[in-house]
Amino acid sequence: MSKILIGIIGTGVGIRTHLKGFRTLDEAEVIAISGSSYDRSKQFAEAYSIPRACKDYKELCDMKDLDLVCVTTPNRYHYEMVRYALENNKNIICEKPLSDNIDEVKDLIDRSKNYSKICIVDHQLRFNPYIEKIRTLIKSGVLGKVYSVKINQQGSGFANYNAAWSWSFEGESGGGVRLAMASHLTDLIQYWFDSPKPISVNGYLNPITKVRNDKFNQPREVIASTVCNAQINFEDELTAIFTINAGSYMESRFDISIFGDKAELVFSLQDKLHLYLREVVGKKQVVEVEGVFADEVENKASIFSGSFRYLAPKIIKAIQTGNLDELNIAARFVDAEYNLCILNAIKESANNGTSVVIGKSVNNYV
Repeated sequence: MSKILIGIIGTGVGIRTHLKGFRTLDEAEVIAISGSSYDRSKQFAEAYSIPRACKDYKELCDMKDLDLVCVTTPNRYHYEMVRYALENNKNIICEKPLSDNIDEVKDLIDRSKNYSKICIVDHQLRFNPYIEKIRTLIKSGVLGKVYSVKINQQGSGFANYNAAWSWSFEGESGGGVRLAMASHLTDLIQYWFDSPKPISVNGYLNPITKVRNDKFNQPREVIASTVCNAQINFEDELTAIFTINAGSYMESRFDISIFGDKAELVFSLQDKLHLYLREVVGKKQVVEVEGVFADEVENKASIFSGSFRYLAPKIIKAIQTGNLDELNIAARFVDAEYNLCILNAIKESANNGTSVVIGKSVNNYV
């Protein structure tokens, strides 16, 4: 069977995650790269032994022999690039968010209706064995009725006060950790609980370091969030609480606690997955999970970028066989609208200091 030929638009995540993931597969070959300029394309093509450097994303999408287009650019460019790839009938994976403009998301959803090829958003955590196991346990009923989910994520990416200015610090291009990380956590709720209907949202955003020097050593105001906290109340008495900090001075953490009326489930990078049953309060039970890469078990690989390794082979197999069921748990374009509505509510709440009411729920608890 011939190799699946891949083009990557973008030289950040595209190189760190997509190129790295696909190069673990004999059936895949990255043959083209497009950067922010032709010189940048040539620089990365040479550095990473990619056969073709493209002048722009259109030249890449126009390649007749290309099977898959990966859109991994700053957020502001996703819409136009995905739209052009759709017009060229390519298989597409786009980094999240699909767009930070709800009208653009709706347009891409309309354009991809009845589309016969792959068009997914890169919420790769869905394919991580630990995340899949959590969904399985929720669906099995072992937790009973889940009433609360708490997720804490922290890293040190924005901790350095003298970090070089990048599009990540810009509102339109980066959108801070609200778009970079809260999008993933919102998608987990979507995936685990089949898109529960949100009732209200409370959000908090803070850049922490509010001024940084750009490449010309000139101070620039930072509005992109380094910290994002949110409480999202859903129908059927489910609440999700996110605490995110990209400027932490501690070790990286990704902690999940899920509370049900029969059991509680806990995950961390350090200790992995454990279950606590109501019948034996305080007894910690290890949940065995198969198919995890050794470096992830040992906490030597990022669960975020590393999870792409579980998704990549399914993309390749789906293209080879034409069977899109390989990706039946992937985040599709239609899922991006749900995700962005919640992310926008977090921003609105944070900036206005009020709770954003989306639906209605009534009870008489005190």
